[in-house]
Amino acid sequence: MPIQRQLVEVTNRQVMIELPASFVNHRVELIVCTMDDEAASQTKRRRPHPEIAGKGRTLGDLVGPIVDGEAWECLQ
Repeated sequence: MPIQRQLVEVTNRQVMIELPASFVNHRVELIVCTMDDEAASQTKRRRPHPEIAGKGRTLGDLVGPIVDGEAWECLQ
């Protein structure tokens, strides 16, 4: 499978590439990704809505149940 890789400086929203003659009459896959590390590091951290921020509490152990097994009606 022939592969062609090009690094292109983008100046507007369109990029023209010229493919080798061996690509004619074949299906090709184009994958476009940015090479800038700044874009990946600037992902915004998600925050809860201001109306619910800080209102949650952790009750007891995160792994174990809060109540004893005997208190569960479905187990009796």
